[in-house]
Amino acid sequence: MKPFAIEPDDRAFALARDGVVLESSPSAVSDGSTGALPGADGWHTVRRLPTTTSTQHAASVLRDAQPSTRSLSLLAAELARRLAAHPPQAGERVWIAAPAGAGRYGLGALLGVARQLALPVDGFVDAAVVSVAALGGTGPAVVIELGLHHAAATLVERDAGPTCRRRSLSSDHGGLLGLYQAWLDLINTAMVRQTRFDALRDASTEQQLFEALPELSREAMAGGVAVAALTAGGERIEMPLTRDQLIQAAQPLWREIARLLHELRPAGSALTLLVPRLVSALPGFREMMTQFTCCELVSLPAGFAAAATSVLDLPPRVAADPVRLLRRLPSESQPTLAALAALTERESAGEERAAAPTASHVLFDGRTFALAPEPLVVGRAPAAARAIVLPEGLAGVSRRHCSFLREGLDALLLDHSRFGTFVNGERVAERARVRAGDQVRIGDPGVALTLIAVADTPPGLRG
Repeated sequence: MKPFAIEPDDRAFALARDGVVLESSPSAVSDGSTGALPGADGWHTVRRLPTTTSTQHAASVLRDAQPSTRSLSLLAAELARRLAAHPPQAGERVWIAAPAGAGRYGLGALLGVARQLALPVDGFVDAAVVSVAALGGTGPAVVIELGLHHAAATLVERDAGPTCRRRSLSSDHGGLLGLYQAWLDLINTAMVRQTRFDALRDASTEQQLFEALPELSREAMAGGVAVAALTAGGERIEMPLTRDQLIQAAQPLWREIARLLHELRPAGSALTLLVPRLVSALPGFREMMTQFTCCELVSLPAGFAAAATSVLDLPPRVAADPVRLLRRLPSESQPTLAALAALTERESAGEERAAAPTASHVLFDGRTFALAPEPLVVGRAPAAARAIVLPEGLAGVSRRHCSFLREGLDALLLDHSRFGTFVNGERVAERARVRAGDQVRIGDPGVALTLIAVADTPPGLRG
C-alpha cells in the first residue's frame, strides 16, 4: 500500500493519496478565543481578527528549538481538522514531506503532534528531494519555497547517484504575507491620496482588500491593469493599479529570492529551478528570473511534494525501527512518479539574458583591460605579463586570485583562489563563462570588476 502523505507547508498545507492532492490551503487558523473552534480555518479572518488568528504556528513548530505550547496545540487542532475531512485508511501508513526549514528538533516536535493524534508515521522525506525526483532527468536543481513568512531555496543533486539534498538556505525577509502587505500599502496609499479614504484603519475593509489580492494580481498579469475595489458604508470605492506598480512593490521579495538562488548556484551553471505555480504567476517573478541564463523553470502545482510522496514505494516501518528522515532517493525513476511530471509546466528562465554579447574587456578602477587567449591574471601579486594588480591588505584576495581569457568566441573566468570568486553573486566552481554586463567580486567586501563589450577593438589592447 502506498503511503498517505502530509506536506506541512504553511502557504499550502496539503494532504495526498495515490498521487492525488486531497486538499491544499494556507495554514491560518483561529485560536478559539472568539467562538470558533481552535484550529478552524482562519484565512478569512487574517486581517479582520489579527490577534486571534495564527499564521505562524506551523513554522514555529518546524523551525523553533522550543516551540510554544500554543503553537503545538494549534498545529494539532489544525491537523485534526484536516484529517477529519480526509482520514487515512485502515492500515495506511503516513509519510510527511518536510519543508526546507524543518530542523531536527522541529521534525521531532511535529512527530510528537502526529503521535498525539495517533497517526502511524513511518518517516519524513525531504520535500525538495521528492519534488526533483518526480521530474526525472539529471543535473542539479534548486527548489524555491515561499512560505507565509519566509522564503527558502534548496540545492538538490541528481548526477551519477541518488537524488539528494546538498544545501538549503532560508530567509525571513520574504514570504507571501509580506508581499501582500506591500501590495496593501500600495493600494491604501493610492486610495488615501485620491479619495481620502484609509482602507487599513478598519479591519473589515482591510480584509476585503486582502482577500481580493490574488484575483487582482491575476487581472494585472493578464491585462496590465486591475481595479482594487471595496465596499464601505454602502459606498463602493475603486482604485486602478497597473502591473508595473505591483511589480515595483514586490521587488524586495524578488531580490531576496534572487539572492538565495545566486548563493546556491555555481556561477553560470545550468540548473533546473522548481517553483510553486502560484509564485511563478506573480507580477515580477519571471522578470527577476531572466538573470538566470541557461536555466529551466518548472512550475509545480500546489501540494506537489505531498502527491509525489504518496506514490513512493517505501518499505513499511516495524515497531522497533526509528522514524526515518530521507534526504536522498534512488536515482532509478519509480514508474508511479512519471505521471506527476506531466502536471508541471516548463520554460526557459533566462532567454533575455542569454542574448547578452560576449565580453571583450574587463573594467576596473576606471581602466579597461582587453581579453585575449593569453590569461589576464588578477591578484595581489599575479606575476604575469598581463595582469590587474590589486593592493595589499584586501581581505579574501589571493596573490594569484583569478584569470580572464578568450577561448574561441567565449570569455572565461578561471578561479585560482582559496577564498572564492563570485560572478553576479554566484561562486565560481573552477571556471565559468562570462558575458558583457557581468559583475565579478573578489574579496570581502573586496573589489568589483565589470565585464564589458567594446566593438571593433583588436584583441590584446589595453586601455
